[in-house]
Amino acid sequence: MADLKLVYKANSKDLAESELENLEAKWGKKYALVIKSWNNNWHNLSAYFHYSSEIRKMIYTTNIVEGFHRQVRKVTKEPLNNPQIPHHATENF
Repeated sequence: MADLKLVYKANSKDLAESELENLEAKWGKKYALVIKSWNNNWHNLSAYFHYSSEIRKMIYTTNIVEGFHRQVRKVTKEPLNNPQIPHHATENF
């Protein structure tokens, strides 16, 4: 959900709190339990704003190395049937 990203990608805790209020106004009825959980746990969740933006990105981003490996496996899973890999490139498999 793009609106939730505005909360955890905010540049400051104050901005994140404002975005959380916007999120609740827009999605509060449809996702009441999720919004309630965020609000009830905001003290713990917002502690992450004590870190630099680079560290916060590492926290909320999926492990980059695992993501890269997943993409490599997807491309090379069936090299003989993969139109993105020329047939001569798969001869040694």
